[in-house]
Amino acid sequence: MLRASQGTALHRTLKATARQFGGAACVRGVHTPPAVGQPLPHTHPHLFPIDFTRGWQAELGGGVATDHLTPGIPAAEYEQRRRNLMDRLPTGSVVVLMGGRIKYMSRNIFYKFRQESNFWYLTGLEEPDAALVMVKNSSRRGYAMTLFVAPRQASKELWDGPTCGLDGAVEVFGADHAEPNDPSVLLHVLKKTLASAEHLYVDMPTQATVPRLSQRTQRFSLHDFLAPPSPTGFDLFARKTDFDNVVRLLSDRRNTHSLECEMDVLRSRKSANELRVMRHAGAISGAAMTEVMRVVRPQLAESEAQAVFEYECARRGAARQAYVPVFASGRNALMIHYVRNDCLIGDQQVLSVDAGCEFAGYASDITRTMPTAADGRFTPAQRDIYEVLLRVLKGCTALATEHQGYSLSELHRRSVEMLNSELRALGFSLSYGVLERTLYPHYLSHWLGIDLHDTSTVERSTRVKEGMVFTIEPGLYIPDDPAFPKEYRGIGMRVEDDVAVGATEPYVLSADAPKEVVDIEAVCSGRLPRFV
Repeated sequence: MLRASQGTALHRTLKATARQFGGAACVRGVHTPPAVGQPLPHTHPHLFPIDFTRGWQAELGGGVATDHLTPGIPAAEYEQRRRNLMDRLPTGSVVVLMGGRIKYMSRNIFYKFRQESNFWYLTGLEEPDAALVMVKNSSRRGYAMTLFVAPRQASKELWDGPTCGLDGAVEVFGADHAEPNDPSVLLHVLKKTLASAEHLYVDMPTQATVPRLSQRTQRFSLHDFLAPPSPTGFDLFARKTDFDNVVRLLSDRRNTHSLECEMDVLRSRKSANELRVMRHAGAISGAAMTEVMRVVRPQLAESEAQAVFEYECARRGAARQAYVPVFASGRNALMIHYVRNDCLIGDQQVLSVDAGCEFAGYASDITRTMPTAADGRFTPAQRDIYEVLLRVLKGCTALATEHQGYSLSELHRRSVEMLNSELRALGFSLSYGVLERTLYPHYLSHWLGIDLHDTSTVERSTRVKEGMVFTIEPGLYIPDDPAFPKEYRGIGMRVEDDVAVGATEPYVLSADAPKEVVDIEAVCSGRLPRFV
């Protein structure tokens, strides 16, 4: 069995956690912990400030958070997440979870890797082709944890740098056992482990994978056969016989349950550490949104405004964009998911920007609408519609508390009622259903967290609880139709904040992005000085 080091506070934390829960990640040697490819406090101290809200560089933040496994999240919290999951499951339960795989743009040209969300939530490991098996038992830890990772290979590390290796899986990521991610080894362990399992928690791929395409199904697709979907973790079993054995082993069981449903319950309420990370993600995106407001002007390309946003996020520490952003000027803003961003911005228009970064594993999602006029001001009609949306945004945000007990569905209905009242005050004559069919055809909210559309199995009818995070994004898209007042036709706008539910008060995670008319116009006209 591999042993862990006690060289840093991270490993002292792992040692204390192991003692508390009876795990095997106890620390006996004294040596520098291994480099595992992804940043750790002892290899990338500048990425682990104690307080990154004071500056992302450690030397600006006042010290290094040596007990953190990923920026903002201590190793002990990952351990607690696993314990929380296993405590939810009945005796005799086994969890099987496949990590993400490299996805390819073309031939051997790969996309930047992003770990499978549930796997990352439980382990913090950001390496492809890994797998996790946890068995509930009667130990003090409450479970046994096995990680399957690629063994260290000098020839591969020459090209790609250090990897986790079997030693890192134990020493850094807290596994009781580490095994090579060889399909035959994983299959052998699964057969042995599941033979005595009373309950299996696993999620099979929702899309067909390459080996499975060799089997005829009722939904056989020539397109899928000639252009297979992106691979999933189960494609590790490249041989059809191994693949079929695994599918049979995991799916042909009466006691198989959805792991995703259990994980979504845990992930739906964020810890204090998660909220701090998400607040910083919102601050980064808010600062980037402010810079877009500074540069927007007639004849600027939408793509250039997008480039400004992405650059400002990257230089503040964001790993990637959380989604393909919308930079929609003029009538392009009538298209809710306009992502071509290939037009020139006109004068006296608005630019609707729906964009957000991913920082330290968590997504932000902000929409702001800004004037494009050379003087940086909205027209009267534009201001009318924007202020309608802003009042609805604020009204719905005020309801986002556990004490008031709304659900996302009920908040959406309130937004419809508010918009209906506001538009009638502007002279709109709205027949039944027109608002939701034409002017406001999307939903007000979605859950937010590690994924942009987080915890998808948590119903919208769920009463919000403290620690939940969701977006609030009312929008209006007014077509050229004589049924609507002439001065407002052709205007498309959306305003969106990320909101954390409090017991009696909501907390706006995206507060750094200007949204008051006076603030937006001050930034767009150059009257607000640059602070960052």
